[in-house]
Amino acid sequence: MNISSTAMQGAIKYKLREPMTTEELYELMTERWTAELPGKFALKKGLFGSYIRFDTYMTIQPRVKVKNDTVKITRNIVEVETNGIDLKAASQAISAMRSGGSMMEVMMAGPEYFLKVCAEIQNVLQGRMISQ
Repeated sequence: MNISSTAMQGAIKYKLREPMTTEELYELMTERWTAELPGKFALKKGLFGSYIRFDTYMTIQPRVKVKNDTVKITRNIVEVETNGIDLKAASQAISAMRSGGSMMEVMMAGPEYFLKVCAEIQNVLQGRMISQ
């Protein structure tokens, strides 16, 4: 599966061999997660069920939900502007540039964050997914 082309659409789905709950996936992620990311993930419970929410990085906030035998990773855009500027995203961009990142790397940091989350979830689910 070519993750990068589908990721720009806003969501990626993985088909599982057997049904699973979001809570079971969360437990699996806490046991097997190895990727170094700029944020953490947490299990959240809402009106429409539970989901796994990642920290926002460069306005991108991945969310993971499991329904029966399908894992869906959604790319949400979260912007909190004050006087027309998203201070958190601006601070993260400045920090990335100070660490030696180019302007292009900083611009692509949010989408790359989402792709890394998807790749690591695919890695965590290894052996449980139907080949795609």
